[in-house]
Amino acid sequence: MIGAFALLPVFATWGQPFLGEPLVGQPVLNQQKATGDGFEYRLHDTDKISPAEFKARRMKFRESLKPGAAALLVTNPLHQRSNDTDFPFRPNSYFWYLTGCEEQDSALLILKDPVLVNGDLTDEILFVKEKNPSGETWTGILMGVEKAKEILKVQSVQPLKKFNDVLSKILPTAFTLVEQPVGLSGSVKGFIDFVNTNWGKLPKDLAPISALNVARSIKSSAEIDLTWKSIKATVAAHKEALKSCQPGMREFEIKSLVEYIFGKNGCESVAYGSIVGSGVHSCVLHYVDSRKLIEKNDMLCMDVGGEYHGYASDVTRSYPANGKFSPAQREIYEIVREAQEAGVQACKPGAKFNVTGQIAQQVISKGLMKLGIIKSASETGRYFMHGTTHYVGLDVHDTGDYGPLRENQIITVEPGIYIKEGSPCDPKYWNIGVRIEDTVLITANGVINMSGSMLPRSISEIEGLMAQKGLGNFVSRIESLSEPKSVHHFSY
Repeated sequence: MIGAFALLPVFATWGQPFLGEPLVGQPVLNQQKATGDGFEYRLHDTDKISPAEFKARRMKFRESLKPGAAALLVTNPLHQRSNDTDFPFRPNSYFWYLTGCEEQDSALLILKDPVLVNGDLTDEILFVKEKNPSGETWTGILMGVEKAKEILKVQSVQPLKKFNDVLSKILPTAFTLVEQPVGLSGSVKGFIDFVNTNWGKLPKDLAPISALNVARSIKSSAEIDLTWKSIKATVAAHKEALKSCQPGMREFEIKSLVEYIFGKNGCESVAYGSIVGSGVHSCVLHYVDSRKLIEKNDMLCMDVGGEYHGYASDVTRSYPANGKFSPAQREIYEIVREAQEAGVQACKPGAKFNVTGQIAQQVISKGLMKLGIIKSASETGRYFMHGTTHYVGLDVHDTGDYGPLRENQIITVEPGIYIKEGSPCDPKYWNIGVRIEDTVLITANGVINMSGSMLPRSISEIEGLMAQKGLGNFVSRIESLSEPKSVHHFSY
């Protein structure tokens, strides 16, 4: 079994910690203990966003509600993976943004005007699961009502079982369901069914959702800090992949390596399905299989990003499997590199959201015509078919209004060229897919290329990294995916 323990001899041999000092704050590793009410809930991280910031967000959101109106936010339900196994739970981003609550089967009701709940006047109610001592032994430790109120600082916290009772006593004049999760099931489906039945005929107000989308796109200093941690882990993963890649590997070896580095540096998850495509797969934008053998003349397009405390990073690098760019690979790469740099430099407050795409289109059209791959700019879409910019935050494709760029927004700049086999151009360019993507921060004075400030983009720097050995070259692996020789078959 290859895992953390299998790597210890490697670290001992090198004599140095793999990534030097930890990129993230040291966790508070308190031992869980059982009480008469079940396990005691403890916090293990000290660098999450503060309850005061979540409270301020809820207050700002409440301002967008009309008099007498109510808004409901719910988490995603658990989704079945197969038979009796589920995918890991991840909160709905809107719900998470306003609460900090990471437990499934939870809901938040925000009211423009206060109401009485159990004798207390409140304009926000969080519904959470009650503690269940026997269940927690099997499925994990819950906050419960009292601990949720203590940790999250929401005015009123109620058990799930009171959801229908509480809402039946509230009669808003207008209603906003911020987002209806996909694949409704369990308690989450019950929440939605109840409000649709009881409040379904109320006027629907979408303005609060638009306001929330804009608010989410403008990052606080705490959000920017968490994004930096996500990006540092992602940059470390990219560097290790560049050093480790060599012909004869499988794509999944690079994919599993980068995802290990994410976890090693505190990321709870990938921000999206890791994309590691070699050769023909470098031309597939959202390639996911990762099973192909990497061959010596392949170009790799690696689009991977970690998620740290909910905040995503999104970074792509493209590089030759054998560590040296061929003349054709170099020509295509340099066009994309020029397009990306021009796009990054154009990012500033007040610039149009699509400015990077317009600039990239011009640079790529000119470059492809110069190489004779296209005859006119109208043909560019054959090889460059996607946008170059999206918001990044609690979702890798985060919310926003796509208006002029604003200070403290985090976006991507990601032009690309993808020349599939059989394209009407010189075959020396076939199966070369190049995308260069960085996550950047808009500031009052211009742009900070967050990932690009730490991760090389020039050909000489990439080839220099690839000349080194990485962690993926030291970890043991089976030599063949075919049947081991030690396996014997018997005839009956």
